[in-house]
Amino acid sequence: MSQKRSRERRIQSGQRPRRAPQIVRATGPEDLLRLVPDLLPLDPEDSLVLVLFKRSHGTKSRTHGAMRIDLRHTEDPEQLDEWAAVVLGQVLRVDGVTGVAIAAYTPETFAPSGRPPAAAQVRAVSRRAQRLGLEVLDRFCVAADGWGSLDDPRLPRGGNPLALLDPDERRAPRRAPLAQPEPAAEEQIDRFADHYEQWWSRPEGPGGVLHGVPLGDPAPTSGSVTPGSAFGPASMLSLLQLPPDESAMDRYRWGRDTDAVVDLVEGILQPHDEHGRPCACRALLLSLVVRQGLIGLLLAQVAWGPAFGKEVWTAVSAPAGRQRSLERMTAAIGGGRFRRPDPDRIDAAIAALHEVASYVDTDRTGAGIDEALSWLHWACGGSSAAAALAGRALERHDDRDIAPIVLGKVQRGELPAWAYRTNPAKADAFEALLEPQRAAG
Repeated sequence: MSQKRSRERRIQSGQRPRRAPQIVRATGPEDLLRLVPDLLPLDPEDSLVLVLFKRSHGTKSRTHGAMRIDLRHTEDPEQLDEWAAVVLGQVLRVDGVTGVAIAAYTPETFAPSGRPPAAAQVRAVSRRAQRLGLEVLDRFCVAADGWGSLDDPRLPRGGNPLALLDPDERRAPRRAPLAQPEPAAEEQIDRFADHYEQWWSRPEGPGGVLHGVPLGDPAPTSGSVTPGSAFGPASMLSLLQLPPDESAMDRYRWGRDTDAVVDLVEGILQPHDEHGRPCACRALLLSLVVRQGLIGLLLAQVAWGPAFGKEVWTAVSAPAGRQRSLERMTAAIGGGRFRRPDPDRIDAAIAALHEVASYVDTDRTGAGIDEALSWLHWACGGSSAAAALAGRALERHDDRDIAPIVLGKVQRGELPAWAYRTNPAKADAFEALLEPQRAAG
């Protein structure tokens, strides 16, 4: 697909509408802590939460999101300092952050000592933040029997009552997970199986025209394939030869018919009529996710659009520039310094994969679907869902390539670089501050 055509498609799709920001004025520590659960995808438990702030006008600061990590259970100063360095390294990657409020949520109690638990962890992170030039707005501990600010000289022994943190109004419900599709009817399952077999057994796949791409149909008398189609022969001369033994998926494997490949992947993301289920592109989607050599190419195009898809599919077969393109794809899939993917495209792919899961359920196919879903959720910051899906993918089939990467990154608390800045390739002012800290460490 040409750059012009790709640009036209992006323009036609429109921009993702922005939600109007909700203004909540925090006049005291209770107001700020009431806000924390609404800034996170789940209620914090046994966690360290950093509420990020960005200076707006004069002395006023606005919340710039929040970050949650598991609370470190040690009071060893050296270990806490290393942990704090990792925590603040993540914070400084967020574009525009100027200050933090730090809160430890712990199942421990103020009793019997009367002193706030997890204070050592909060102080270690606070010291590191101040060393890096961040303003520390407040330091909190929320325990099982009370809460308090470490900066409050009048904090009573045993802390303040937890009832003070109850929200004044009922919270809006969390975003519900994507609903599982209704179980497919037997005829739908059979039709899907036929489509899947055709992608793997016929040079023209299911044949006909799919999402505007002509796949080619066998000629009624010779059994050959109509010339000029995406996966059929390219010339009249080839009609005089025996039909090729390779299937449509073999052509995908080696990156031929690249424009058709890109257009068909784009077709997977288009809205589909519920009454026409299953579309042949759903069987194509499963064919792509079960093959180790293809799932990365699919995810790259799903997340970053047809232009990047064209680049990586072409790199599979084109010697010139191949190494650079595959390095870019590896960096993108690994969550490196790559621009933020399109969340609407990712949502469409997640919905399509859930639909495919309703048609087929084997260890091999389920592992491919779970692996693709795990990366898509991780790319959007959904670490909990990503870890569960990656773990299940490896239980079903332990030789997957992307699932171990996702699982390892989640276990280390790593999010993609674009979770912090829209364009991580562009240097941030605070990055220079990290270098001396790394050198000193």
